[in-house]
Amino acid sequence: MSIIVEWITNIIIFILLAIVIDLLLPSTNLQKYVKMVIGLILILIMLSPILKIFTVDVDQLITLIDAENETKKNEMENVIEQKKTEIQASQRAYILEQMAVHMKKEVAEELMNQYGLTIKEITFKTSRDENLHFPDDIQLIEVIVAPNKMEQSSIVPAVQPIEIDASEPINDTDKHRKLAMDTASLLSEKWEIDEGKIAVRVEGGR
Repeated sequence: MSIIVEWITNIIIFILLAIVIDLLLPSTNLQKYVKMVIGLILILIMLSPILKIFTVDVDQLITLIDAENETKKNEMENVIEQKKTEIQASQRAYILEQMAVHMKKEVAEELMNQYGLTIKEITFKTSRDENLHFPDDIQLIEVIVAPNKMEQSSIVPAVQPIEIDASEPINDTDKHRKLAMDTASLLSEKWEIDEGKIAVRVEGGR
């Protein structure tokens, strides 16, 4: 509201001032030029609120443009970094998958011959996500093995005398634990990796 009052006041003061100047000027050719200038100034005063709206601070405009460009640059860098991370994760997953396939093949025959087991799954826990070095960056290899049912069913065991000792009940948990330890020892030897980094779980056991 104060802006409008100030604007109207400036117009009234200037009109009064223009009237005084017109009265003081002699009737010559100069008077029409003075009136033209006064008219132009009056128009500028009347349009001043509109001119203020469209007045742009150049420094502020440059600052806003720079800030917008910086924001877009940061967004682009974030997108590129995200895509890079996704590609690295895909490459890492592929490398570990191929490593697991190779390690399965390497021990499959001996694992079957000695324990009648097959590897169902191998998962890795690594110390970092990129530029892996085997076996230094491998923290843990989790191996799930299972008895080969076809192999077991094809073998007809010979008749053995049965001895029952009621004082010492059969403990399936201990059997699975020993089998897992023996399997881990075999895998450690074949893969040339510390046995402490290998965790074996036999399906059907705890």
